Amino acid sequence: MSAEKKSADFEELLATYSAHVSESYPAPERFRENLARMLEAKKERRSSGAYVDSLEKNLVFLVDLIAEGEAYLELVLGRVNDAGLTSGEISRTIGEMEGRVRASTSRRRTELLGPGAGGELAALAALRGGEGKAYLEKLEFDYIYHMTMRLLLFEFFNILAAVREEYVVERVDEAAFGLALVHVEMTANYYLGNISVGGIVPDAGRP
Repeated sequence: MSAEKKSADFEELLATYSAHVSESYPAPERFRENLARMLEAKKERRSSGAYVDSLEKNLVFLVDLIAEGEAYLELVLGRVNDAGLTSGEISRTIGEMEGRVRASTSRRRTELLGPGAGGELAALAALRGGEGKAYLEKLEFDYIYHMTMRLLLFEFFNILAAVREEYVVERVDEAAFGLALVHVEMTANYYLGNISVGGIVPDAGRP
């Protein structure tokens, strides 16, 4: 019962998330090396056309999955202490979300990367079909970024579900969702070498 649970501040939840990522993931330099090796292995196994095709499909999947995940995170945070929302339900919903997004990837690829496409990948779509390496470099950059965001966003769900089992999470107000997203984004940018270690703090993103 929730009455038997201890209390945890939302800031403590963010700190727990950061500590978990720090303990569970390789150091940022090694993390980036692993991603580079992964891309190189993909490139070696495929023709240049198949490599681009694979990255495009996966990138579109990741973009839409992150968007769905962020929307669901807002809902879960709004019910963070609701005993009716179980960890099993959260896990099932995420699995259903992944299946739904994967089923729409082909259609969404045309929408996001086709001629004149707008949206989150508009800058990438504008380079598609051009000469030189600009499109491939941007495609690889976007793929790595979104893959890292996907990993760390869904890691936040894991921590949130675990904390809910033992604690009543306090101070989850209307600002909590935005603060959580900023925290995940800053963590992703830290691991990708875009910000220094000082950027990852429990109150990241506060004015």
